[in-house]
Amino acid sequence: MASSSCLLRLASSIVASLPNFTFDLQFVMVQAETGVPSALFTKVKDEELTVQMPGLKQTETEEGVWVSFEINVPAGNNQRPGMRIGFEGFNFFFQLQTPETVYLASIKLPEKFNPHADLKITIGDGVCSVCLPTQKTVDPFLAKANINRNLIRPTPYCEMFDRSELGRMLCEVIAHPGVKSKSFTAYKKDTGDSIYMKGNLAGVKMLVIREGLCVWLSMPGFELKDVEAGFESDTLIVEGKREGEHYIAGVRVPEGFCKEKDVMKREMQDGVFKATLPRVG
Repeated sequence: MASSSCLLRLASSIVASLPNFTFDLQFVMVQAETGVPSALFTKVKDEELTVQMPGLKQTETEEGVWVSFEINVPAGNNQRPGMRIGFEGFNFFFQLQTPETVYLASIKLPEKFNPHADLKITIGDGVCSVCLPTQKTVDPFLAKANINRNLIRPTPYCEMFDRSELGRMLCEVIAHPGVKSKSFTAYKKDTGDSIYMKGNLAGVKMLVIREGLCVWLSMPGFELKDVEAGFESDTLIVEGKREGEHYIAGVRVPEGFCKEKDVMKREMQDGVFKATLPRVG
């Protein structure tokens, strides 16, 4: 059940225009239930979502533990991005918002975290840094967090990438009347030590030519034998899998083109997958 609920939240979060969805501190607080030491969620223009676990750089100093991540601020823009912070259980959360991007981050509190000292926050040169103040003694309550402080797993994000679930759910996203894009791409890279995920609306190149409808998807490092392609209703689903990497992409096929796997031409050249669907009749 935990996997399914996280799956739904991630699919929904690719576009903020879908009903009843907010990408805020509450969202990242729910994700922290997985027990990951740190995570960074980034949403750009309601079209791109990335997830990195662990997602924050940590540096220990005498005054505390500095955590930082890169932010995209246009050159010459001296306006300080808006920030919100929160605490729950063993975790510290913060939300940073620029004109185009929303960042959500979570991190396990240090064992020697000092709850009575002030946080220090610096933003500049494309980096946001927060100092979590520490003290000389270990907090008994925070010491309990050590049981999962260094675990990348268990987390639903390790197993949630599944065509039968994620692909079908994203098909519903691009079919939503409030979503302009009619294609999506979702990518996961799992090294065993870290997890990186990225979702895009759009992300598939589509062009009508004499032979029919051509769909291109950049999949560097993949070979044709690694890729499966088929249909989910009116959506062409492309799935590529190899050790540690997984692509799922979909594009809604307009009327007038064959929507049958057997008549689709499949090619792979220089890491670009190409599917051609002939015209009907």
